[in-house]
Amino acid sequence: MATTHSPPTTTARHRGTDDGARAMRIPRQPAHALRSAPLYDELAREWAARGATVPGLPDPVWQQLVSWEYFQREIAAVVRDLHLRGAEPVPEPGAPPAPPRWQRV
Repeated sequence: MATTHSPPTTTARHRGTDDGARAMRIPRQPAHALRSAPLYDELAREWAARGATVPGLPDPVWQQLVSWEYFQREIAAVVRDLHLRGAEPVPEPGAPPAPPRWQRV
């Protein structure tokens, strides 16, 4: 007995669930290749002196932002700011809100 349906002709089901978006991957070079390049060494020293991110080394700005001390400092600043502003004002009663333009069935 023959089947009455035909197999799918697209390969969309093989693409995965990422909706076609692909993660950008930066190729990593071996550490010995980076150490043997004098131009890279000079650029890495210049970037490190400026505080910029150097490939293969931890990013100092990111490390600061994800540190526990930075988190505590930010929380303390927000709480202090909220405390200095005082309590939120209570809105004055006004006209009743307009009814919604739509209604559930």
